[in-house]
Amino acid sequence: MKNKFFTQGNPHLALLSFVLYPFIVFALIGLYLIPFRVGYLKEILGFGFFSLLVYFSFLLINSSKIRKWWLLFSSIVLSTIIFIKLSFYYFYSVKITSSAVFVVLETNINEASEYLSTYINGFVIITFIVAFLPVFYLLKSCLKGKDKGSILEIVLCIKLKSYRIKIIYLLLFIISSYMIYWKFRQENFLFSIAKSYKEYKETKLLLKNNLAKPESDVLTNVVGHDQPQTYVVIIGESTSRWHMQIYGYGRETNPLLTEIKKELFVFNDVITPNVHTITAIEKILTLSDTKNANKKENGSVIQLANQAGFKTYWISNQKPVGYYESIPTLIGSAAKIKKFIATDNYNYDIYDESLLPYIEKALQEKHSKKIIFIHLIGTHVSYHKRYPKKYNVFNNEFDNLKFKHKKAIEYVNTYDNAVLHNDYIVRSIIEKVRKKDINGYVLYFSDHGDEVFDTMDFIGHNEYHGTKPMYEVPFVLWLSEKYKKNNPSYLTINSMLDRRYGLENFIHSFSDLSLIKFDSLNLSKSIFNSSFIYQPRIIKKNQNYDSD
Repeated sequence: MKNKFFTQGNPHLALLSFVLYPFIVFALIGLYLIPFRVGYLKEILGFGFFSLLVYFSFLLINSSKIRKWWLLFSSIVLSTIIFIKLSFYYFYSVKITSSAVFVVLETNINEASEYLSTYINGFVIITFIVAFLPVFYLLKSCLKGKDKGSILEIVLCIKLKSYRIKIIYLLLFIISSYMIYWKFRQENFLFSIAKSYKEYKETKLLLKNNLAKPESDVLTNVVGHDQPQTYVVIIGESTSRWHMQIYGYGRETNPLLTEIKKELFVFNDVITPNVHTITAIEKILTLSDTKNANKKENGSVIQLANQAGFKTYWISNQKPVGYYESIPTLIGSAAKIKKFIATDNYNYDIYDESLLPYIEKALQEKHSKKIIFIHLIGTHVSYHKRYPKKYNVFNNEFDNLKFKHKKAIEYVNTYDNAVLHNDYIVRSIIEKVRKKDINGYVLYFSDHGDEVFDTMDFIGHNEYHGTKPMYEVPFVLWLSEKYKKNNPSYLTINSMLDRRYGLENFIHSFSDLSLIKFDSLNLSKSIFNSSFIYQPRIIKKNQNYDSD
C-alpha cells in the first residue's frame, strides 16, 4: 500500500491515521449507540486521551523494530476495546461494569462459545471487520517485511529532531496519563478490567475461605431434629415461570407437574436477587443479601445442613471448571458427597436425565438424615442442547408470541421444549422420593430466568435490561405423606402461596422447612412461616422490585 500524500512530508498524519482510526469509528458508531450525551462525551474524551497516549508513546520509542511491533500491539488493543465497548452498548445500552467482568471470569470457554453463537449477528460481524481494518493491514505489513513507500515504512521513519520536542511529547504523555487516571478512570476499559479482576480474585478467596469448608464458624448453635429425614433441593438454571404451564403459560410445558398439581405448593410471586448464576447463587444459598453481598463472615445452607447432622450431597450437571474456580462449585464443595456429572462433554448436548441414577443412589444410601442438593443445567442456552429429540414438541409459531420474526419463533420453541424436558426431570425426582415412602420434601426453584422475546426483542439475561421474566422464577414444593403427618402446620401453606418473596432470604426458609434452628435464623424471612413479614425486594442498585 503506497501513498504519495504521506511521502510528501506527512508521516505524522500517517501515524495518526492508525492511532485515531479506532477513535473515529468509536465516535461515529457510539453517537447512535450510547444513550446519554454526557456519557457519550465522557466515553469519547476518555478513549481520545488513551489514543493520544498510544501516539505519544510511539514517538518516544527510538527503535524502528520496537516501534513496528508496538504499533501493531497498540492497534490490536485499541480495536479490541472499541469492538467490545460498541458491542456492549449495542446489546445492553450501558458501559461495561464490574459485574459484567465477574460473569466473564466465571464463564468457561464452551459456555462462552454458546453465548457468542446466540448473540452474534450482522452488526457484530460488520463492527468487528471495521474496527480491525488497521490491524489487518499492519499484520500483513509486519509479516511481509520492508515495503518502501508503504504507510508503515513511512511511519517508522519518523524522528524527533530535538530533545525539546521529546520533552514536549513526554509532558503530553504524562498529561494524557493523568487525564485517563484521574478524570476518565471509569471510562478506561483496561483500568476497569484490572480493577474488576482484582476484586474478583479477592472475592473468590474470601468465599473459598468461608464457604468451601464443611462447617462455618458463623453458623452457631445449630440444632436439627433427630428423626429420619430426606430432603431434596433442586436448583434450576435459566428457567422463567413465564414459560411454565403451572404458572398459566399458554403451552403445555408442564404436563407431568400439572398431573400432580393438587399435591404441589406453587408459590406465585418469588423472584431471584440477581439474573446471573454466580451472583444469584451466592445470595440464595448463603447469608449474603443485596445489602451485604460477599460477606466476610458467611455461611451456606450446605454448611448449615452439615452442622445439623445431615449427610449432604451436591449433584451437579454444570461444568465445575475446577474445584473453587466457580462460585456455585465452591459453595457445593462444602457437601460431604460431591458429584459433577458434566465435566468432559460441555461442548455436546447435556441432558439432566444423566443425574437421575446418581440421585437414585443417594436416596438408597442408608443414612437417617440426608439432604440432596441438585444443580441442573435446566434451560441454559443453547436451549436446543438441553433436551433429547423426543421432547422436540413445539415447532410452530406460538399464537401469543409478541415478536413473530424467525429468530423469536425458533428460540421460543426450543426454550419451551427445554422447559418441557425440565418438567420431566422435576417430576421424576419427586417420584423417586415418593417411592421411598420417607419423611421428606422436594423443593424446586431456578437461580434466575431468561427473557425469551416475552417483553422485548431480546433473548437471554442481563441486569442492564433486567426484565420480569429474568427475575420471576418458579418456586414449587412437594411434601411426602410422612412429612405432612409429622408437621401438620403444612396445612397453612396454601394461604402463603401469594406472598411476595425474594430468594436472597432462602436460607431462613430452608432452615424452617428442614426443621433446623441456629442463632441467626429469622423466621420473619421464611416464606413458610406464620411469622413472615414482607421484606422489600431490592434489585440492581437499590431498586425496589415492587415499587411502581
